[in-house]
Amino acid sequence: MFNLNRKKIQVIAGVLLVTGYLFFRVDPLNTKGVKVEKIEIGALSDAGAYSGTVIPGELVPLYIEAPAVVERIVAREGEEVEKETELLYFSKKSLFENEKQMKINALDIENAELRIADLNSGTLKLELDNKVLEIKSLEELIKNDSKKLPVIEKQAKTYEKLLAEDGVSSIEASGKMMEYDELKTKLQLNKQKYNLMTVSYESLRRQLNIDEAKIKSELSKLKLQRDTLALREEQLKEPLKSPISGIIVKIDVVEGSVISPGERLLAIATKGENRVMLEVPSYEAETLEKGQKAVITTRDSSKKNKYEGYVNKVSSSAMESQRGNDKIVSVEIGITGENDLKPGFIADVEISKKEKSNVPVISNFSVIEENGKYFVYIIKDGLAEKTEVEIGARSLNNYEVLNLPVGTEVIVNPFKVRAGEKVKVVK
Repeated sequence: MFNLNRKKIQVIAGVLLVTGYLFFRVDPLNTKGVKVEKIEIGALSDAGAYSGTVIPGELVPLYIEAPAVVERIVAREGEEVEKETELLYFSKKSLFENEKQMKINALDIENAELRIADLNSGTLKLELDNKVLEIKSLEELIKNDSKKLPVIEKQAKTYEKLLAEDGVSSIEASGKMMEYDELKTKLQLNKQKYNLMTVSYESLRRQLNIDEAKIKSELSKLKLQRDTLALREEQLKEPLKSPISGIIVKIDVVEGSVISPGERLLAIATKGENRVMLEVPSYEAETLEKGQKAVITTRDSSKKNKYEGYVNKVSSSAMESQRGNDKIVSVEIGITGENDLKPGFIADVEISKKEKSNVPVISNFSVIEENGKYFVYIIKDGLAEKTEVEIGARSLNNYEVLNLPVGTEVIVNPFKVRAGEKVKVVK
C-alpha cells in the first residue's frame, strides 16, 4: 500500500515537473515578441545608385545615293575608327550599272536641248513670226482706213447737200455714199479680223511658252539626275570611308545585301561626347533635378574608370516599367569633359540627391510592398494590425509617410508577423 502511494506521488511529481518546465519554456498565450520604431520627423537625403546605358552624344549616319551591292564589310560594331578609315566596299557591278545610267542620261539631255532649239527655230516659231507680220500689216491697214473714213464721210454729206441744190447728179451722190459705206464695213471687218488674229497669236505664243517650259523642266531634272549619277560614281568607285573619328555604333547592312538610294549604311558616334540614360523609379525621380552632381563608373574593363557628371535632363512624364509595378522616369546624365565610354555598354551612376527635410519618415525595413501598395503593421490591443500606408519621397534607407501621424509605432521587419497575431514589444 505504501509502495503504491509512493509510485503515485512520483508520477504526480513528474507531471508537475514537466508542466512547470513547459510553463516556463512556452508562452501559454502564444505571444510573439517584436521590435517597434516610431514615425519621426527627419530628412531624406543620400546618394542614389543606378545602372544605365551609355548613348552617343552626336550620331553621324552614313548614307549612299546609289543603288549598290555591299561586297565586303571591314568595320565592326563597337570599333573605334579614325577619320578616313575604310569601312566597306561596293561591288563593281554597281559601278557598271551607274555608268550605263550616265550614258542614257547624256543622250536624254542632248535630246531635250535639241527640242528646245527646234521650238526657237521650227515650224511653230515660223508660224508665230508670220502671224506677227500679218497683225502688223492689218494694223497699218486699219490705221489708214480709220484716217480715210472721216474724209469720205464728209465728202458724202457734201454730195448730199449738192444733190439737194441740183449741184451734182444722183448717181454721183449715191456713188460717194456707197464708197463711204464700203470703207466703213471694210474697217469693221478688219478690226474683227485683227481681234481674232491677236487671240490666235496669243494662244499660239502661250502654247510655245508652255512647250518650252515643259522641256526646260525636263532638262533641269535630267541635269540634276546627271549630278546625282556623278556623285554616285564617286561613291561607288572608292571604299566607304569614315568622315570623322569615332565609334561605330550600328552597322545596318550585311555583305551581299542590295541597298537602295538613301538607305543608311551605318552610324558613327563622335568620341568623348557620350551620355548615360537611366530609368529611375518615379518616386525617386522626385528627388532629382537638373544640375545635381553625379559620378559615372565604367564596367567594360578591369580598370574601373570614374568620371564626373551631372543630371542633364529629367523627363516630365513617367512610363510603365517592364520589371515591376513602379513607373519609371528617364533621366539623362551628362559627363563633364571627354571620356572613353562606349555606346551600348553599361555604366554605374551615383547621384547626390537634394535633401527633403522636416518630413515624417520611417525605415524601409518596416514597410511591405504588395501589388503596388504599401503596408505596415501597428500594434492594436496586443494584436498586429496590417495598415496601408501612403509613401511619398524615398531614399535608399527611408520612406516619407503621408497618412500616419508622427509618433505612430510600427513593427520592424513585418515579414515575421501576420495580421491578427498576438505580439508584444521587446527591446
